[in-house]
Amino acid sequence: MKNTVKKICALTAALSVAAGVLAGCADKDGGTTTETQTQTEAVTEMTYAEIDAIYAEKRTEYNTALDMSDYPLTPNNVSADYSAVYEAEDGTFSEGCRLEESGGVIYVAGPNQQSDTLAFKVNIEHDGFYDLNFISKTDNTARVNFAAVDGEKIGEIGCVEAGAFTDSWLKNVYLTAGEHEISIIASWGYMQYDRLELTCSTLINDDTYNITASLSNPNADDRTKRLYKFLCDVYGKYSLTGQFADEGRKSSEIEKIRNATGKEFAVLGLDVSGYSLCSVANGSDSNTVEYAYDWYINGGGIVQLCWHWTTPVEYCVNDQSNPWYSSFYKEGSKLELDKIMNGEDQAGYDLLMKDIDAMSEQLARLRDAGVPVIWRPLHEASGGWFWWGNCSAESYIKLWNVMYDKMTNEHNLTNLIWEWNGQDPTWYPGDETVDIVSYDIYAGNHVYTSFSGTFAECVESSSERKLVALSENGCVMDPDNVMRDNARWLFWGTWSDPFTLKLGVVLNEEYTEKDLLIKAYNHERTLTLDELPDLKNYPLD
Repeated sequence: MKNTVKKICALTAALSVAAGVLAGCADKDGGTTTETQTQTEAVTEMTYAEIDAIYAEKRTEYNTALDMSDYPLTPNNVSADYSAVYEAEDGTFSEGCRLEESGGVIYVAGPNQQSDTLAFKVNIEHDGFYDLNFISKTDNTARVNFAAVDGEKIGEIGCVEAGAFTDSWLKNVYLTAGEHEISIIASWGYMQYDRLELTCSTLINDDTYNITASLSNPNADDRTKRLYKFLCDVYGKYSLTGQFADEGRKSSEIEKIRNATGKEFAVLGLDVSGYSLCSVANGSDSNTVEYAYDWYINGGGIVQLCWHWTTPVEYCVNDQSNPWYSSFYKEGSKLELDKIMNGEDQAGYDLLMKDIDAMSEQLARLRDAGVPVIWRPLHEASGGWFWWGNCSAESYIKLWNVMYDKMTNEHNLTNLIWEWNGQDPTWYPGDETVDIVSYDIYAGNHVYTSFSGTFAECVESSSERKLVALSENGCVMDPDNVMRDNARWLFWGTWSDPFTLKLGVVLNEEYTEKDLLIKAYNHERTLTLDELPDLKNYPLD
C-alpha cells in the first residue's frame, strides 16, 4: 500500500528537507565570500548526493512495494435512459444577458462580461455522472465560457465555428442527488444559449485507464519504454505531482513546496525556449538540458519539456511592444503558418526546419545521456495566442507531423514521449504521432474541482485509449475530487510565478491554499518524488 511506502520514505523526506535548508542558506549567504559560498555549495551538493544514494537504494523496493491494484471507479447510479431539458429563457440571468428570438427560437444572449451569469436550476434524483450539453451558437469563432455547479467552475464550454445552434458538451460530470445550480460564467463571452440538456454519462469506464497502445515510436529506447510502462501502470490509480521550476533542483519552488508539505514533486516541468535559434542569437544561454539530466539521472524524477518557440529572427516583430523574447505570441511574429505549410513561403518553412534541427540537437544530448522526456511542443494551439495556433487546424497538424517525422526518423530521438496539448479535438494530429493527450487549465482562484468534463474531452480526442494529463494548471486539484469524479489525470504541472510563488520569494496562496497543497502532496493517491520507483530499471513485463 502507498501508506507503507510513505513510512519507508520518512528518512529520505527528512534528508530532503535538510538539503532544502542548506540550499536556502547557500542562496542567502552566497554573496558574503567566495570561500563561504564554495563550502556551502559543496555541503549542499554532498547532501543531495546522499539523498540520491538513499533514493537509489530504496527505489528498487518501490518497484514491488507500490500498490498497483485497480482503484475502483465511482459507480454511476443514473438510469441509462435519463434525460432532462432546461430552457435558457426559464433560467435566471444577470443584466448583461438578454432574451432574443431568431427563426422561432427563443434564447439568451450572453453572458458577455465576467460578472455576468446564466443559471439553470436542476433537480437530480440520483448520485452519479451526467453529460451536460449546452445548446449554443456564436457569431464569432472559438468562443469559450466557463460552466459551474453551485458556483464552482467545472470546465469550459464553447463554439469553435460560427453559425447555427449546436452541441457544446461537458461529459462525465458528477452530481449528487438534490437541487443544483448549473451556471454559465463569461470568459470570452458573446455566445447565445438555447437550452441545457442532461443525459446519463457512459463515457468513462475501467477500459479508459487500461492503456494498451504502444509508444508512437516503435524504436523508442529502453529507458523511455520503462518510463512509459510506469505511466501506464499508475494511470487511474495515482496522479503524479508536478511543477514547473526553471532551475531544476536549484529552483525556489522546490524549497517552498518542500517546506510547506515535506515532499517534492515527481514531474519537473521545464521550458526549452532558450535553445530556439532566435533566443540563442539574442544571447540566451540555457541550462535546461543540464537541469533535466540532473532531475532524472540524479534525482530519479520525471521530466516534462515544453517549447515557447521564439520566432526566427527574420520574422520577429521585435519592437518596444513586442520584443524578441515574446515572439512566440502571434503579435510578436510575422510568421503565417498557413502560407508556410501550403508551400507559399519556402523561406519561412526552411527557417522552421532549422529551428527543429537545432532543438533536436539539444534533445539528442538527453537521449545520449539516457534521459527520457515527456515532450510537449506546439502547446495550446487552438487558443490562437501563439504563432503556431494563428492558423488553420490543418496547418498546425502538418507542422506537428513534420516535427514528429524529423525528430523521430531523421534525428533518431528515441527518448521522446509525445504529449499533444492542442486544447481542441479538431486540432488532434493523429494517434500515430501522440502518446499523451493533455490540457492546460487556469480557472481562477481556489478552484479545486477535477474538471472532469475537460478530462472526458481529452479522452474522446483519440480513437484509441491514450494517457491523459493536466500539463499546466494554476490551481492544484483536490485529489479527492479527482478520484471521486473518475477524472484521474496522470499528472499535474502547476505553473510557477505567480501560481506557486509570489515574486519568486514566498509561497503564493492566492491560487492554491497551503492546506490544500499539503493535502495534495500527502494524499494516498498522489505520488511524490520520494515515492517513485527506480524508473531506469522499472520492469517491462
